[in-house]
Amino acid sequence: MTMQPGALDHDHERPWANQEWARFQQVQRMVNHWDRPGWTPGRRSYHWLVMLGHLPALTAMATHCQAQLRDLPHLDLVPPASLHITMQRLAFTDEVSPDVATAVVNDVRRRCVDFPAIPVEIGPLVGSPGAVRFSVGPPEPISRLRNLIRESIAEVRGPAALRERASKFIPHVSIAYHNTPADAHPLIQRVASLRHLRPATTVIQSVDLVELHREGHQYIASQHAEILLVS
Repeated sequence: MTMQPGALDHDHERPWANQEWARFQQVQRMVNHWDRPGWTPGRRSYHWLVMLGHLPALTAMATHCQAQLRDLPHLDLVPPASLHITMQRLAFTDEVSPDVATAVVNDVRRRCVDFPAIPVEIGPLVGSPGAVRFSVGPPEPISRLRNLIRESIAEVRGPAALRERASKFIPHVSIAYHNTPADAHPLIQRVASLRHLRPATTVIQSVDLVELHREGHQYIASQHAEILLVS
């Protein structure tokens, strides 16, 4: 990754970023990201993630944006080392056995044996009702990879295990989570002032199954398995 924070760019050639920004501008109220069904104290979840915290240019861009957002209330900043794309939840760890998780991993590995690494751009900054985040695209190859993961989950656990529609997926990298319901407009205005930063470029070379838990207002991920894509 070679792009540096502060470089100017335009997103007219990134329709996915334009669409996500247009949606965020229509948000009236921010919500509490942490108020999510099933996340009781101490509970853990198997999630498929693309881990990105090792990429210097992305972490520099995230740190720059976080510094400009730090004075706003109600934001929990994501540690740069924890930056990621959430692909798909498998299940809470008390809902499936380790053998089932391993069976899903093996099926994903089989389906991805010829899946090519994915060049992507991360940015510009946008948001959702519960977070501030970078757009990621083009979304189509990321969605294809996610669909293979979903097919594996359905194969091992049955279609009923896939609770959300595949069409709801929007690839993104969150840099801050909103922790209190509040007026969205001040945050939207601040995000608008940071959208001039040039997106960072990288290649997604792997996807991980992690065991995810929450410590306060922070996600902690422990790698369970790694699937390498074809470079």
